Amino acid sequence: MEEQEKDTIFFMALAVFGAVLASGLAAFLQWMVVIPLTIAVFLILILTAIQYKKNANHFSENAETWAMVIVLIGFICSFIYLYRPA
Repeated sequence: MEEQEKDTIFFMALAVFGAVLASGLAAFLQWMVVIPLTIAVFLILILTAIQYKKNANHFSENAETWAMVIVLIGFICSFIYLYRPA
């Protein structure tokens, strides 16, 4: 991995850590609203930290594919729920 890529990943990890910290503080006060965001950002933090490993690209591509499938299923379910016949 090139030095510039490592710097970018490091700064991404710092930004995600800040998001975890901020959403964690918000979740302390309003946990029902913010806890899904905190969990999602924490998972992104873990996935970003994994990028430092040598063979992480394969895992990253698989995780991206599965995330896209889950989001697509979520969109389909939400549209079915939204436009169901009454």
